[in-house]
Amino acid sequence: MTPKDILTNPYFCPMPWTGLMYNFDGQVKNCIRSDPDTGSLGNIHNEPIEEILLGDINVTKQKNIIANQPANGCHTCYELEHGKKGFDIISDRIFYIKEFKKTPPDLYQPGQHNLQTIDVRWTNLCNLACVYCSPEFSSRWAKELEIKIATPTDEQTTRFQEYIYSNATKLKHVYLAGGEPLLMKQNLELLSKLNPDVNLRINTNLTKVDTGVFEAICQFPNVHWTVSVETQGEEFEYIRFGHQWTDFLENLDRIRQLGHKISFNMLWFLLNYDTVFDCVDYLKDQGFHNNSFVIGALLSPEYLNVRHLPDHVLNLLKTKLESRIDEQPGYLLEDSYRNMLHYIQEPFEKNLSRSFEKLAVMDHRRVVDSSKIFTELYKLKEGN
Repeated sequence: MTPKDILTNPYFCPMPWTGLMYNFDGQVKNCIRSDPDTGSLGNIHNEPIEEILLGDINVTKQKNIIANQPANGCHTCYELEHGKKGFDIISDRIFYIKEFKKTPPDLYQPGQHNLQTIDVRWTNLCNLACVYCSPEFSSRWAKELEIKIATPTDEQTTRFQEYIYSNATKLKHVYLAGGEPLLMKQNLELLSKLNPDVNLRINTNLTKVDTGVFEAICQFPNVHWTVSVETQGEEFEYIRFGHQWTDFLENLDRIRQLGHKISFNMLWFLLNYDTVFDCVDYLKDQGFHNNSFVIGALLSPEYLNVRHLPDHVLNLLKTKLESRIDEQPGYLLEDSYRNMLHYIQEPFEKNLSRSFEKLAVMDHRRVVDSSKIFTELYKLKEGN
């Protein structure tokens, strides 16, 4: 491929040639955006990582991309980019094109792979049980639901770790997520093997900044903190079950002092359908730039989908989003608003009663009462 091909091919993404995303159940994908079913490359429980990355599934993706055809399992990025031009778009495809703009184009041939970026979720270790999460990404959720997830053998896991560690020095970009990455001891060893000029991106709930992993990250100059937050106060504490709003603010102030880049990963769904805007405004008042906000509609679990709201509420949200777009905030914030506006106008089969039933089950299990926290939402229950 030529540099022009990279910029003009709407399906080009460097990840099938340069990256991998690994979940602790052994599944390997190109990146976190890849569809969990159609985007899976394989599982280290069945074959070594080297064979997965050069296997038929990934090579077919490479061939499709080179032929200007969509790659299987990559529809999320294509949908985020639909109808848009330029490179100021919330899309992992665009992000990685920018990140690897200096990579020689001759790498992009079928059957080649040169590991330059990783997203490795060593375990599901997490001290929170956020309402929209699951046992696959939270050990606290797994404990609450008494679910044990099958994982590769110790031998297979060790072999995978050795592969990652042996390639650590050539990595240009490392994405640490989880679970909660600041709690995973494997990340401490990984960080000790990286080049000091590597670009680190940390997706964190920001509950713990007194860990060895946090201290190690502080030694790197090129760090981008992606902080998970979507509302404030008691809503925050319900949604991010196990966290305290005041602790979050203290820890946010701590990382601000490091001089690193900070962004906010914000999910939009039934519980924060309106208050997500208040959270954005609060953080903007704290001095954060419009390019610091990435807001995406929650897709799963389905019962928390924002589109369950009655049409008259969605119309109010539509008006609010259009008003905010008219202010031309630009950057990722405006792109977020446009994505949100497009999302709530798509057809959807509503079942708000089921949403309240699901919340009641979770409330009972956790001994909390969502109706006392999300009062505006529960006013809508009377109309169902």
